[in-house]
Amino acid sequence: MDSLQDKEHASLDVKRIQSLTDAVFAIVITILSLTLVVPPGENDEGLKRFLSDQILPKLFIFFLGFVIVGAYWIDTHYNHHHILKVNKVSIWLNIFFLMFICLIPFSSGLLANYLYSSISVIVYSINLILVSSWHLAMLVYSWRKRFIHPYVDTRLYRNMIWRIVFPIIIYLLIIPVSLLRTPWVVYLFLLPLFFQIFFGRSKREMG
Repeated sequence: MDSLQDKEHASLDVKRIQSLTDAVFAIVITILSLTLVVPPGENDEGLKRFLSDQILPKLFIFFLGFVIVGAYWIDTHYNHHHILKVNKVSIWLNIFFLMFICLIPFSSGLLANYLYSSISVIVYSINLILVSSWHLAMLVYSWRKRFIHPYVDTRLYRNMIWRIVFPIIIYLLIIPVSLLRTPWVVYLFLLPLFFQIFFGRSKREMG
């Protein structure tokens, strides 16, 4: 009986997870823009001051959050492409991953409104660490359960793992640096993006 149940769970449709994931990412990316609000009734001088003091920093955080969410979607898309099947545990790991993806607009809004606060930087870092941790758990579980395509060898698997672990290391390092209240700490969030965009993707994984 247990063997039959395992087969039923393992034959769950991967495309349903992919569809849900794509829908959640689309909504999260849209919500990110809601932090960009311009108050009415400002004169030209007040509007210029508001744009320079408020909107430009918030635009930076918006672009940062947008690209971060986009990077997560790209890596998730690649990982799902390698997965043959899922079970109940896989689905719940994906659900918790999406739950923390949905929190990114909140932590991003907090960072946009309190850009130089160590608390907002720490909250943003923890949010991204949790997202990456659940992403890592999804990949490791699929590998151990042999739910991944046979062509994914140990070298490719390690490459996929490294692409998740490296950003976690950076986000962990950002937390103590933020306590020094250095205004440039927020730019450290760009480091994992440069790695994910320009490095770390093996030719075999891309093919």
